[in-house]
Amino acid sequence: MDERGRRDLVADRAATFSGIVGNEAALRLLERALVSGEVSHAYLFYGPPGVGKRTAARRFGSALVAGGDGGAEERARRGLHPDLSEVEPEGAFTTIGQIREVVRLAASRPFEGARRFFILQADTLNVQAANALLKTLEEPEGEVVFVLLAASREGVLPTILSRAQAVRFNPVPQRTVAEFLAERGAVEPELAAALGRGSVGLSLRYAEESELRELREAVFEAGFSLSQDFEERSRAVGEITARAEAVGAAREESYLEEIEEPDRRAREGAKRAGRASRDGAVRETLELLALAYRDAAAVGAGAPELVANVDRVEEIRSYVEEHPGADWAGAALILGEARAGLAYNVSPEAILEVALSRIRWRILARSHG
Repeated sequence: MDERGRRDLVADRAATFSGIVGNEAALRLLERALVSGEVSHAYLFYGPPGVGKRTAARRFGSALVAGGDGGAEERARRGLHPDLSEVEPEGAFTTIGQIREVVRLAASRPFEGARRFFILQADTLNVQAANALLKTLEEPEGEVVFVLLAASREGVLPTILSRAQAVRFNPVPQRTVAEFLAERGAVEPELAAALGRGSVGLSLRYAEESELRELREAVFEAGFSLSQDFEERSRAVGEITARAEAVGAAREESYLEEIEEPDRRAREGAKRAGRASRDGAVRETLELLALAYRDAAAVGAGAPELVANVDRVEEIRSYVEEHPGADWAGAALILGEARAGLAYNVSPEAILEVALSRIRWRILARSHG
């Protein structure tokens, strides 16, 4: 390849990841692999949700299966290429049956592309599923590349971790996210960027989804209504779970709107997407509560510039003044313990009611003790 051809190739590969905000170092690493052709057979993309891991994996895979065919790359980006597969967990885990099918396909020739490419969620692999994948990860039989996604290295089994090239994706700086949202014409981009906590995807959702903003309103009401009795707290928790259900229903509806004539399989996929979004909204509820209490701690410490809920600083100040000496930071820590309950399929209502009762006792005991 002459120098001009190489420059064109470099430009094409840089365009592969255009539009992805932040994580330039990770994207440059992937660009270099595409230009040089020195592609590992397995990668681990790790970092918090919403920072571009999945999007980068899809773009990377689209370029690899297309092998320089622009039309094929565009089809792959739209999820229409048979050699690019994303394996969604069945429930909380990717099953051994799913992995056996991946192993079978990985050992066969690509349908039409230059390679086969698989995207899996590494932190959903139980021991049996991971063991079924190990040999293929270590010694793939054909032209196949795996990208494993995870929130952290710690959440991945060591046997998987040792067989993949790790690529770190970091939270995106708040200013960068705010500028990106402003360019898209978002209302209150600074607020959405702050609420997103380094996640471009979550920041976009706060900018664009009324259901998520309504969830935040319900969370604030429940989180700072510390004088309510049990029945009132139960009602507030019911409002939160209803808002979480609304988030899930909106996701299911939008999933179906993207398909011209949805069949049974598409409707099942929509229901799965809706359930995942609802469960994500429950987790976000705990994050929002913790964020609100950390904001209260910042205001109490005389550092309102650190508040994420920038539109509610004065409201938060009023709660802090109402409860002098309250342990707001300790209240936030209780939410960390509550998150563990979600992993054991405890009902969201029970988790929230117990957490809010403990928080109420902690705040009132310290502020009136």
